[in-house]
Amino acid sequence: MAEEQQDLYHVSLMRTLWENMYSGTVFDTMDHYVARIRLILGVPIDRSELPENAPEAQPFITVLVEDTILTPKDVIDFETVLSKIIARKASSEAFRPTRCMFFYPSPADGYHEEEDQAPAAPLN
Repeated sequence: MAEEQQDLYHVSLMRTLWENMYSGTVFDTMDHYVARIRLILGVPIDRSELPENAPEAQPFITVLVEDTILTPKDVIDFETVLSKIIARKASSEAFRPTRCMFFYPSPADGYHEEEDQAPAAPLN
């Protein structure tokens, strides 16, 4: 059944100007837009460059969902299916991710209590 669900979405990926970062668009089976994503590959440092007692790090993928038409009730199914698709696309002989971590913009990012109120300045 999981294989059948993977057909619910397809992802178009392209490289960015940063190492181990990709930009993508997710479409449904009807080729309708579902989400804009950014993938950041968490590639562990080679063991030969670490002390012998360093813990073992597992490769992973961070998925930033920059924009989406999903409703909150669709998120779990979306992540379940998309994790498998993304892991398969990103996998190579040298990189086999063990998990995907999804992050979404805060609903407050696009909301202002008063229309004429300017957005808050960044904290940095």
